[in-house]
Amino acid sequence: MNIEILKKYKDKIFIAIVILICIIGFLVRLIGTGEKPNALNVDETSAGYEAFSILNYGIDRNGNKLPVFLVAWGSGQNALLSYLIIPFIKIVGLSALAIRLPMAILGCISLVVFYCLLKRITNRKIALIGLAFLAICPWHIMKSRWGLESNLFPDIVLLAIFLLVKGLQDNKRWIYYISFVFFGLTAYAYGTSYFFLPLFLIPVLIILVKRKDINVKKAILSLIIVGIISLPIIIFVIINTFDLPQINLPFMTIPRMTVNRYEEVTSIFSSEFLSKSINNFTGSLNVLIKQVDGLGWNSIYPYGTIYIFSTIFTIIGIVFAIKNRKDIKYGFLFGTWGIVSIVLTFICEPNINRLNILMFPMIFYTVIGIYEVIKHGKVLIILVSILYAVSFGMFINAYIKEDAGNYWTFEKGLEQPIEYVDSLEDKQIYVTNKIKEPYIYVLFYTEYNTEDFVNTVEYRDPTVAFREVISFGKYHFQEIKDIDASEENVYLIEKSELENLDTTNFKITEFDGYVVLEGEKAE
Repeated sequence: MNIEILKKYKDKIFIAIVILICIIGFLVRLIGTGEKPNALNVDETSAGYEAFSILNYGIDRNGNKLPVFLVAWGSGQNALLSYLIIPFIKIVGLSALAIRLPMAILGCISLVVFYCLLKRITNRKIALIGLAFLAICPWHIMKSRWGLESNLFPDIVLLAIFLLVKGLQDNKRWIYYISFVFFGLTAYAYGTSYFFLPLFLIPVLIILVKRKDINVKKAILSLIIVGIISLPIIIFVIINTFDLPQINLPFMTIPRMTVNRYEEVTSIFSSEFLSKSINNFTGSLNVLIKQVDGLGWNSIYPYGTIYIFSTIFTIIGIVFAIKNRKDIKYGFLFGTWGIVSIVLTFICEPNINRLNILMFPMIFYTVIGIYEVIKHGKVLIILVSILYAVSFGMFINAYIKEDAGNYWTFEKGLEQPIEYVDSLEDKQIYVTNKIKEPYIYVLFYTEYNTEDFVNTVEYRDPTVAFREVISFGKYHFQEIKDIDASEENVYLIEKSELENLDTTNFKITEFDGYVVLEGEKAE
């Protein structure tokens, strides 16, 4: 009886620890999401405005009705995040918070999913370590706090794999098949899924058939589900590979890009395929080992993606996972996931967000390595726990102090000056092009009528991968060298540009980092 009471007591403590770790993980992903990072990235701003446009006008900013892929800059942007943002815009309005909440919530869901998956395929001690590690993982925290659409990809794959395992273990056919719905949805999250899905799913289904977990009929039906869900993207790839016209349906658009972006993101279509592939692989290996790619929004030195010192645990985990592979139920899923992800390093230009599909296998093997080390004594448990707790604290402190306004693809302080110039009637607004893609911030902060944008936008060259907007409506985007003090002219510039301009006869209104110049005399 005493043993049963002690067991129940331990179980309650274990559950309390799980809940506490989840709360910590949720808080570091959700608190201040709209304010930190303290600047908006051009891609998340783009995704947000597209969501706003589809919600209010049924079209994206290129005039396409309910597109399966966004033309965006010209060479495209994955559409899934924008559709996920729509209900949040409906609730809180077009804002940084609305853009980032879907990713933050998915990050929280992934904590629970990762724990439940590890509990099913290993044991509850490893599951607890996995939950704790993912909760404080720099990569997962950082990518959960801003709206880069490609970062949906690894979390959706994780969710799909969990549902796959749950469906098989619980003998719930409907859950099993839903997992393949989610696999199909990854095609709308990131372009690398076009390669990942067949390379991952076909071997996995073959293994499951050989293990007699499923039969051939069930495997074929699984692929059919993925094919049906991802069919519009398959057609999209065909259209853009063979220069076919886009498809406009009453309920969906399968667009034609200005430039086929996935040919730029990957090297498989390059004439220098072999040399570029080797360079991609060695570059990716360098990024994975050093855990930095020079992009402050992906990792912070010296903490890296999973903490630099974790590499030793990763190596130990790989060795023990191979050695004890029979003890890890469905461990081949992470093995296949990792191998396919490594194959993708040959065709993806190396940076952390492009290698994001490799992160969960790395985390899995790191967790296995930590478990194999600390199971040898309480002293090791305490030492490793202190090491990660201190590292987590230092990382959070560094992350809070990071100024995303210094990142070249992020802009801060634009909301007030843009709202100010937008309120000026019968004025021509000239915005400096020192701001990266300034027009998307104007569209975002003014909640510009998408139909008016489509009808008035002018591009410098509409055939290039990243089209430069010259003007739309009353807005003009250019290098500000000469300024005209006519009453109808207004200039929004960076403060650093003031010293090169004659501001005589201009009303000057200063904002944080920016200045608005209003002409005061007629020429």
